[in-house]
Amino acid sequence: MPETPPALRLTNLLLTPGTRTRKDPDAVFDRMIARASRGRTPLSAEYAADLEHLRLVLRAFARFPGLSPLGWMAGQALVESRIRNRVVVGDLHARHPRIAGEPVEAPVFVVGMPRAGTTLTYNLLSRSPAHRGPKLWEMTHLGLAVDSAAEAELIRRTRKKYAMVSRLSPTWDTIHPLFAETEEEDTFIRAHSELHSMAVPAPDYVERLQAFDHRPDYRFLRDTLQVLSYERPTRRWVLKHPANLFHMSAIRDVFPDAQFVWSHRTPEVALASLCSMAEAAERLHRRPDAVDLAETGRLWLAIMSRGVSRALAQRAALGSDVVHDLPYERLTGDPSTALPELFEQLGAQWGAADEANLAAAREAPKQRAPHRYDLERFGLDQDQVHAAFADYLDLLPALTR
Repeated sequence: MPETPPALRLTNLLLTPGTRTRKDPDAVFDRMIARASRGRTPLSAEYAADLEHLRLVLRAFARFPGLSPLGWMAGQALVESRIRNRVVVGDLHARHPRIAGEPVEAPVFVVGMPRAGTTLTYNLLSRSPAHRGPKLWEMTHLGLAVDSAAEAELIRRTRKKYAMVSRLSPTWDTIHPLFAETEEEDTFIRAHSELHSMAVPAPDYVERLQAFDHRPDYRFLRDTLQVLSYERPTRRWVLKHPANLFHMSAIRDVFPDAQFVWSHRTPEVALASLCSMAEAAERLHRRPDAVDLAETGRLWLAIMSRGVSRALAQRAALGSDVVHDLPYERLTGDPSTALPELFEQLGAQWGAADEANLAAAREAPKQRAPHRYDLERFGLDQDQVHAAFADYLDLLPALTR
């Protein structure tokens, strides 16, 4: 078992008094709503109803017996940030009605399982001159455009906030480094994601995600992109988050001209990487004796295989002019051909700036330690994974030919 870093042990000791509030997570949730709403426009009925599902996330954190004091603080922070996002964006729309007129045209959603090339694809698309993705500091401090001095201060505060993750988890920077001033996943905006169960099991919440309407969450994403577009240069939005793969139909209902880029790779590689990230999250949020790697493997095999099965059905319904396939072998083997072709499919221009971005992106992994992972560590083998992803594996050979 990996040794717990001294900084993590000390942090949990200092945070122990704050765990008393775990006894009544619903009261904590209600106080979060009241605190965020103070002095702002009340939540719309749709925003309020959609946020209610997050009670299940907070309850899952509070009731998990192996939760650490830091885990309780982090669970509250996760939920409270999503509540605050809704209140702030709703208030800004109410105070500045012209925001609702901001167009969000033909956004591109990069989807796919982890380690399938989604980050490389997202970075290249979002950093193209005519495009943009939401930056971590913008999502952490949602608001209207600010001057350069205020922006620098918000970036500094965001760096400080996420630096704690690096100090407390020795592997997080290898798995998913966070940079305040660069593009990040839209999970930092929206309320809902299957990946909320990465720190602790949240079976009631994950079960609800299978059935409820995801469109309100994506309507909120649209509202937020309008805020981030207001009085700023007009560019095409590019978004990314692994769980968006499962909800392409809901996204398309909200963004009728949305395009998807699905990066593909063999599922055993993607699943092993995701389980490794889950292990890092568990060790950050749980007591050491509460980390069960075999349970981690079972949980994410079930979540990802169900999600990919839904995505396959949605892909077939949406069609190849909406969902653009990008096999990992093409992306990494011949990116100078695959990426300009992808840009053309999306109606975008590939130019000298994109060539420079590609060169920088190919150099970046050499500057940090490699992320190592394997299925066996999580009680899984290739046969289990292939059985769970049988329909997806039937698709892959046709894409790589």
